[in-house]
Amino acid sequence: MSSTTHDFYLGRGPDADWLGSVRLGTRNGRWLDEITRARSAGGFITLVALFLRTAEIQEAGEVTFGNREWPWPWPTSHGTDYVYAFDTDAVWTARRGDRWSLRADEYIPPGPDETPLEFPHMRDSCCYTGIDAADTTARRYGPLLGDTYRHDLPQLGLRILADVTGPPGPGEPTALTDLRAQLPPHLRYTLTADETDVELAFEVFGYRDGDPAADTVAHALSMLPALYGWTDPSGGPPRFGVRVGIATDERHTSHPVLDDPRARAVLTTY
Repeated sequence: MSSTTHDFYLGRGPDADWLGSVRLGTRNGRWLDEITRARSAGGFITLVALFLRTAEIQEAGEVTFGNREWPWPWPTSHGTDYVYAFDTDAVWTARRGDRWSLRADEYIPPGPDETPLEFPHMRDSCCYTGIDAADTTARRYGPLLGDTYRHDLPQLGLRILADVTGPPGPGEPTALTDLRAQLPPHLRYTLTADETDVELAFEVFGYRDGDPAADTVAHALSMLPALYGWTDPSGGPPRFGVRVGIATDERHTSHPVLDDPRARAVLTTY
């Protein structure tokens, strides 16, 4: 199961009080369910504090309390997988800043005209600059960013190859399942991680030039930055770029990816 990130607030909006955060290897359903059932501000604060201390003691996750530095490279909770906030006598939850809900397991994607949620800006304490500390209000973060944000580009490439060529994992995001369904199992890949241009270049083996099905695969792979990074309607740069090419007839007979019939993918870097 993928790890997930969680933020906790007293109140909602830019002036909410941040209580702490945790990156969990597995979802601790009992504690989180109890937190969502809190009916007073004091009860919510107590449950969150107990949960964070328990997770820290049991080494169930990487815990950050609200009196420490913001732990994420994104400077607002728009990039966090699950956000919990006590406000107006109830606990509200949101996934990556999309929409508040009073039902913790309910997720309805926001409409195109909805105003993005506002969270306190932690830019001054997140210790990041440049693209990692960009204004995240307009960004839409992907469901696998929280599990991979510490990966450098080669590590991210390996993770992506494992995700698209391997079997589904427990608790994986629906978006990844849907993407994998567009990639026929007979396909094989070479992937080059270009750290200078921050780009992953795929070469797909299994189709011939001009095969219309190849366009579907190329489109599916082009969606990877939205899953493992973000999309930015304002035109800001993505976490990484993707380039997809279909192997030529000559490459089908000469590339070392075909030397071992059991290999489905090869990663190179430069």
